[in-house]
Amino acid sequence: MIDKFEAGLAVTFDFEAKKIGEVRADGITDAARSGLYCWTHLPANESGFEVLREAGVDENTIERISTNHGHGAIRFGRTSICCTLVEAVASGRDIELKPIHLVLGHNFLFTLCNGRSDVISDMCESYVEDFEQHAQSGGFLLFELADALIFDYRQTLGTLATEVESIQRRLIDNKKDESIFNDFSRLSASLLEFRNAVAAARESVDGLSKRKSPYINEATQPFLERQAMPLDRLAGDAATERTILSETLNLYMGMIGYRTNLVVDRLTIVSMIFLPLNFLAAVYGMNFEFIPEFQWRYGYFAFWGLAITTVSLMMIIFKRRKWI
Repeated sequence: MIDKFEAGLAVTFDFEAKKIGEVRADGITDAARSGLYCWTHLPANESGFEVLREAGVDENTIERISTNHGHGAIRFGRTSICCTLVEAVASGRDIELKPIHLVLGHNFLFTLCNGRSDVISDMCESYVEDFEQHAQSGGFLLFELADALIFDYRQTLGTLATEVESIQRRLIDNKKDESIFNDFSRLSASLLEFRNAVAAARESVDGLSKRKSPYINEATQPFLERQAMPLDRLAGDAATERTILSETLNLYMGMIGYRTNLVVDRLTIVSMIFLPLNFLAAVYGMNFEFIPEFQWRYGYFAFWGLAITTVSLMMIIFKRRKWI
């Protein structure tokens, strides 16, 4: 089906006769006037914009599409409706966002994006069966698009959730790996971008399902409204995954802080043990001529006896206080 779009063809739907046909992109206007509903997928470049102009889409709408590469608000114009949905493709802990532009008018739907779109591919695989069984107006394509987008979001969120589990395992293994902080930052940013994309899609679907327009069949709007619920859940799940990731890092940093405190405690105890020894060594290391112990035959042994006794008493006190 994508090959037909690339060849410059559009799909036509006759809802009364339940027939699907084809027409060249330059014949969309005539087909729409004859009562057929047309859908085609175009590249978001000048060649695609030229098809929009031939179909009567105003220049303001085309300009919005050409300058909008991210989340776009839905626009209800006099001759068409324009909105932007964002496809999210996860590759490991990174995410790529692909804008999919929708132009909806009288008996036509244009979708535009640059490069290959998994959402459009999924839509092409399922629209024939749904047209034959359920479709009564062109609005069913909006439902198909929302359904394919939600499926794409679920797969993307599953990939990101797997990366969250991977980082959790690396943190639990407690291996010295400084790259984990960079990976954590990238994954956290990807989850945030994914949530923003889902939230923008939720807003667009909500607008299509509630705003009255001659280009959307009212019978389609309740079905679109149902699609807002899984988008809400996806946004909530993305926020939950991000929270889990943050809590895991906080736990890891707490474990590191605890181990650091243990090391510091041991170093403090060692310092306290050597403190009186340093004092004794400093006293008897002074260069005064008259230090009585220097003339004592057993002074050296007395020094060691005092040192050992002092250390032993301190060890006994530390053990009784459970410091060691």
